[in-house]
Amino acid sequence: MPVAMNSVRTMQRPRNFGVPRRQAGFTLIEVLVSALLLSIGLIGLAGLQAAALMNNQSSFMRSQVTALAYDLADRMRANVPGANANAYVPANAAFVAACTSTAGCTAQQLAQNDLAEWNAEINAYLPMGQGWVCIDSTPNDGTSALDPQCDGVGTQFTIKIWWDDNRDGAINMTLVNTERFSITYQL
Repeated sequence: MPVAMNSVRTMQRPRNFGVPRRQAGFTLIEVLVSALLLSIGLIGLAGLQAAALMNNQSSFMRSQVTALAYDLADRMRANVPGANANAYVPANAAFVAACTSTAGCTAQQLAQNDLAEWNAEINAYLPMGQGWVCIDSTPNDGTSALDPQCDGVGTQFTIKIWWDDNRDGAINMTLVNTERFSITYQL
C-alpha cells in the first residue's frame, strides 16, 4: 500500500524580488559626500553673513558722514557773520571756552569752536576720518584733508569728508573704493 502523503501543506513565504534580504545602511562614501556638501553650504552661508555685516557697517558710516556734514552746515548757518568772514578755516580749529559759557564769544571764536567740535565728532565716529570746509566750485576732488583741492571760486561752501571704509588703515581714493562725501550749499 502506498504511503499516504501528509495532507498538511507547508506554507512558504512569498519571495520579494528586487529587495535585498539584508539592508546594509549608508556607506562611508555617502556620509562623506553628504558632509562635504553640507560644509560647502555652511561656508557659503558664513560668507554671505560676513558680506552683510560689512555692508551694514559701511551703511552706518555713510549715515554718520551725512549727519556730520549737515551738522557743520547748520552750525555755519547759525553763524552767518563768521561764515561770511571766512572764519571757518579748518587749520584754525580750536576749542574756545568762552563759547560754552554765558559770556559768549565772537563770530570768529564760534567758528573755531564749531570746527574743533566737528573734528572731534569726525574722529569719534569715523575710522581715520578727516573733514574740510571751503569755497569750491569743484566739490568732488581732493584726496584728503591734507589735499582738499579747494579753488575758492564761487559763492558756495563745500564740506568734504574722507574716511577709511574698509578699515585697512588707509584711505584709498580709487574708483572702486571711494570714501569721500561732499555737499555743496549756500548760506
